[in-house]
Amino acid sequence: MAALCRGPEALADLQHPNLRIIPGDLREPASYTPLLIPGGSVFHLAGLRNQPHVRVREMEEVNVAATLTLAAQAGEQGVARFVHVATALIYGSAQDGRDRTEQDDLDLSSSAYVRSKAEAVRGIRELAREGLPAVTVCPTIVFGPDHPGHPNRVTSEIRRLLKGGPGLWLAGGMQSRDLVFVDDVVRGMLAAEDRGALGEEYLLGGEDVTPRELTRQVQELAGRRQDLALSLPPGPTRAAALIVDRLRRLDRGSGYAAAVETLLREWRFSSAKARRDLGYQPLSLTEGLVRTLEDL
Repeated sequence: MAALCRGPEALADLQHPNLRIIPGDLREPASYTPLLIPGGSVFHLAGLRNQPHVRVREMEEVNVAATLTLAAQAGEQGVARFVHVATALIYGSAQDGRDRTEQDDLDLSSSAYVRSKAEAVRGIRELAREGLPAVTVCPTIVFGPDHPGHPNRVTSEIRRLLKGGPGLWLAGGMQSRDLVFVDDVVRGMLAAEDRGALGEEYLLGGEDVTPRELTRQVQELAGRRQDLALSLPPGPTRAAALIVDRLRRLDRGSGYAAAVETLLREWRFSSAKARRDLGYQPLSLTEGLVRTLEDL
């Protein structure tokens, strides 16, 4: 087994006799082509996340162009499975009160990050029709034990609360979001490799929770009282984000304004297809939080 990584030092704690950690870059096919073995499996997790300093052009280069180049080469080399890890957000938010499923249209009107992931899925669908043995998994909002060099956003918020930070929400913190524990995502990926139908997409979700309720649960499980909370009004927050984006010359769709819009939406999804086809059984939110708190 080989793990291709731009910064191998980030994986230094993954010690296993059957694992090779190899430096490489998704944008440089020569760094990974020798690893594409006929009959083998490829798990594609690489990508640029939606962070203000990341340019839209860079996300398109990595999340779309380089991803589809890898997928095409994997198909040419005769891999048995290409497990593509996308994001549930490509199916859009649940503003109409309905949980999103794999049958929903791809959302190309969201942030630059979501658009890039949706474009990649559209390209993978086309390659699958041409014979690529692809299975796509779409995790919802992931949390759990993270790596100091690559902190998880939800886990970072939990860490902030444990340090005594106040509850901090947008518009009252009542937006429902589907959170999934990281171990469940890994199990879902392995199940997709083993039992996923070629050409299919599977949502890997967990349990819905609002930011306000998440704060309450974390503090309750940690045995702490919530003494202070702050709810930011959406209008002024949007305006402030736009001003910061302009001052810092951030790309439209990848700056703070895009992040605010994402936080104001509801993100609810159905994992019924994965439960039925993959035997997917995620942990409860409480159990996932307990394991996260133990790790922290």
